[in-house]
Parts: sequence; C-alpha cells; structure tokens
Amino acid sequence: MGKKDKKLVVVADDEVSLIIDYPATSYAVQLAKERKIKDIGIHMVLKGLNSVGKILKKKDYIELFSHKTSNEIEKLANDELDAFVEIVGTKPTHVIPHYGIHGNLKLLSFLIAYLEENKIPMRLPRTALTGGFNENYAAEIMLKRTTVKTTLHLFAHVEGSNLEAIKKSFLEELSEVKANETAEIMLHPGYFDEEILKMSSLTYERARDLALSLDFDFRDRIKTMGFEFVSYSEL
Repeated sequence: MGKKDKKLVVVADDEVSLIIDYPATSYAVQLAKERKIKDIGIHMVLKGLNSVGKILKKKDYIELFSHKTSNEIEKLANDELDAFVEIVGTKPTHVIPHYGIHGNLKLLSFLIAYLEENKIPMRLPRTALTGGFNENYAAEIMLKRTTVKTTLHLFAHVEGSNLEAIKKSFLEELSEVKANETAEIMLHPGYFDEEILKMSSLTYERARDLALSLDFDFRDRIKTMGFEFVSYSEL
C-alpha cells in the first residue's frame, strides 16, 4: 500500500474534543470514559451555554475580544481549562478553539504559554471568525515561532450538502500534501435532533460528516496516498 510518510489528524471517534459548561458535558465525559477514549481535548468556547444562556456566535466573539482586556481573556481561558481538568481528571490532549478564536492574539498569547509549558498541541489558526476559512498569517507565524505542535495543513468543508463533492475536494487537497508533512481534515460527525436544530447551524452537515467518517473507500484512498492516521498527541 506504499510507505506511510505523512500524518493525518481526524478528530472523530478515537479522539474527541469536549465542550465545557454545556448541558451534555458530564454525559459526554461518561461516554468517553466508558469507551476508554484516551485522547480527549478541549473545544474552547470561553463562555459556555450553561453560564450565559446562549451559544456564542461569531459576532459575539468579535464583541468579546473588542471589550475584554488580554488579562480578562486569559482568565476566561484559564478558568475553562481548570474546569476541564476538574471534570475529566487530566489536562486536555489537544486544544481546538471554537470558530478559530485563537486567531485573536489576546487568546493566542496565553494559549501558547500554557501549551508550551504542558506540551499540548493545538489546531492551526484560521480566519473563521472574520469570514471565510483562510490562512491567518499573523497567528500562524506567531505559533510557528514556538514549540507548540500543530499540523502544517488544515482542510475543512463545513458547509455543503453534496457528500461526494466534499469527499472529492478533501482527496484533491490531501493529494497536495508532500512527504513528511502533517495535515488535519476538520469534521463534525454526529447526529442531529430537535435540540441540535435549535442550538446549532450545523445540522445535516453532522450526518454528512458521520457518513464520510464511516466511508471505508475514503479511508483506503487516503492511506494509498501515504498517510498514517494519528492523534494530535502523535504529531
């Protein structure tokens, strides 16, 4: 099947990201422990649904970063990380901030210090907060000057209903990854019900990504490109 000289992260089943301060947080931890999932990272949101009564949207984060000082942002992030340790029992194995909010340097500066100290990897920053899913050059340069591990590439197709078209796009993007490089494809696999319909803009897309995660042809074609599926902790 060829030499495995590339690494691919897919946070989907044997590696998960936990949102703190949400109605199902405790239940999610219970499920992860029952299934002996060891790689549990944090999906950082800064302010959870239980505390503020709503899910923060992009405009809410833009306003939050505009009105909060660096110290105030640091406290929100630190409190969230402490809450993770309290409920999970360990530090997160990776950090994936919601909407790529770590592209804001107020948060990124704190996270870099925390992650370097604890040797924890993090998802590559993007410009999702301000529109599109493009490279965040300032944040990426800042991150690359540190010892924090991340992937060289991050591919995502958050919206769209055509499963085959998205599968094709992922495969085309992955084909551009060179030997000894690392990449991540971002998925939101799951089911959706009435509660999710009320809370999230991602509904059908969750089922779409679940189908993609279970697509053995998709996995096999990725492997033939020379990819080894790894967790963040194996970067």
